[in-house]
Amino acid sequence: MHLQVRSLTVLRIQVFVSGASIMALEIMNSRTLAPYFGSGLFVWGSLIGVVLAGLSLGYYYGGKKADVNPSYTTFSSIIFAAGGYALLTTLASAGIFSFVIATHLGERFTPLLAAALVLGPPSVLLGMVSPYAIRLSAKKIEKVGQTAGNLYALSTTGSIIGTFVTAFLLIPEASLTTNLYGVSAVLLISSIIGLSLRGKALAAIVIAGSIALIASPPVPTAGVIEQRDTLYHRLVVLDDSVQGIRTLLLDNNFHSAMDLRAPERIVYLYTGYFHLGAAYNPDMEDVLFIGGGGFSGPKRFLMDYEDITVDVVEIDGEVVEIAQQYFQAVPHERMRTFVDDGRVYLTKTDKKYDVVVLDAYGRTYVPFHLMTKEFHQLLSEHLTEDGVLVSNIITSLEGGAADLFRAELKTMREVYPRVEFYTVSATTTSSFVQNIIVVATKSDEELTKEDLLQNAEQRIKVPGIDDMINRRFTSPFDTTTALILTDDHAPVANLLNPITGQPYIKEVLTGQGSVVQDIESVEPLQESLELSPLSTGIFIAGLAIGSVILLWNRSRETGLASRPNPQSA
Repeated sequence: MHLQVRSLTVLRIQVFVSGASIMALEIMNSRTLAPYFGSGLFVWGSLIGVVLAGLSLGYYYGGKKADVNPSYTTFSSIIFAAGGYALLTTLASAGIFSFVIATHLGERFTPLLAAALVLGPPSVLLGMVSPYAIRLSAKKIEKVGQTAGNLYALSTTGSIIGTFVTAFLLIPEASLTTNLYGVSAVLLISSIIGLSLRGKALAAIVIAGSIALIASPPVPTAGVIEQRDTLYHRLVVLDDSVQGIRTLLLDNNFHSAMDLRAPERIVYLYTGYFHLGAAYNPDMEDVLFIGGGGFSGPKRFLMDYEDITVDVVEIDGEVVEIAQQYFQAVPHERMRTFVDDGRVYLTKTDKKYDVVVLDAYGRTYVPFHLMTKEFHQLLSEHLTEDGVLVSNIITSLEGGAADLFRAELKTMREVYPRVEFYTVSATTTSSFVQNIIVVATKSDEELTKEDLLQNAEQRIKVPGIDDMINRRFTSPFDTTTALILTDDHAPVANLLNPITGQPYIKEVLTGQGSVVQDIESVEPLQESLELSPLSTGIFIAGLAIGSVILLWNRSRETGLASRPNPQSA
């Protein structure tokens, strides 16, 4: 069956749209998985593997089905099914991921199942498009090779453009759900011409629904005052009106908090441990923060130490913008801010620092290049002779969740003469995930607890610093079997994944100075949708158009059935 010229043009557009859509769905769904499963190696491996497996199966089944009574209606129905499934999984993603988490398949296979449920069926369906299009387009057997080459080139071109448009335009400029609904709508619209009349009626209703969802303003979770997708994160600013606390969330991880009634107060206890740098080096003058977040640490350092300068390196420019707008990280004559990768910044500067605070590790994502031996060698070169590194690591002290910490500790001991660590939580002998503060010194001089307490009394104004110093870990901690992380071999994603799904205990300071434990879950903040007059009108219009098409088709079929048969006369 060969199509007419006009249908061939539409078919080529459909092939292009299908190629663009599969890459857009893959990239966008990396963001939907991140709050639940992180964005590490297993997640990306699952996404890529599922899409490639789905496309391969689609190529096989699409070619096989195209040889059995091929029709343009069936071809368009395949694209419609892909768009409808993408729309359905966008609406039900929270339920799907909650179910996947409940299966407890482990850190390797849980994201694989999630990716398979979300991307598997549309990958198979969109993989069927190109071989089916070849069967519909081929005029002569001797031209099949050229037809196949042209259509696969067109599909691949669509994938290339879809990749760049999604990464450079759609995700930075619009919300994730809007983008996903948009891809679904594009697939549905591209399929409608080839559908049967009943299919067109259904498509009109579903397309109207998807466009209505795009036009529906999200109703944020109570207290959300800002949310956006940056180049690196899903960013949310959340206000707790009862406690008076403003929190910065990045990919559902609580990164920074500020007391709206006392902005200088320490809220997350671990940020107070950054001041251990002054206990180890009371003569500090130049301080570097790698990782800015809400600038809780830099702001407090500027307030407490009037004779120091602070440099902050934050990779995400929009995080810096949010910190300035919502967390009072106003420009300061003694603070410089660099939007850059921490390691790249160190390669570009000759400045040496008395204290470096490394706060760039998260619970679901750790940049491996900031954990390797080569990185620490570079960082050590930028420390003064009495320089100190203070690093915040989210880990446990027991079980598989401690593997990454053991590896990082062993790696740091290869570079720094002295490496010690402090437990922030009182839960020191369990497998619960918590903040651990590692202190590494350029000097091999041993400082006793009394030395640290004396230095702290002289220099540090943070309340409770004595208790922090007393939390120095003194029990044996074996790292003999741990891996030394290098640029050549740093399986950080493998080591991180046991942490991702574990309860995370964070110590929070109340306004009265007491410490309470807050346990973070893996459930992200959920948004609902509010149908605006525009979105309601769009959906009603689609419902009306679909109903008219169905009624007209029924009337047409009734008329044909009642017409006398000439052969029976």
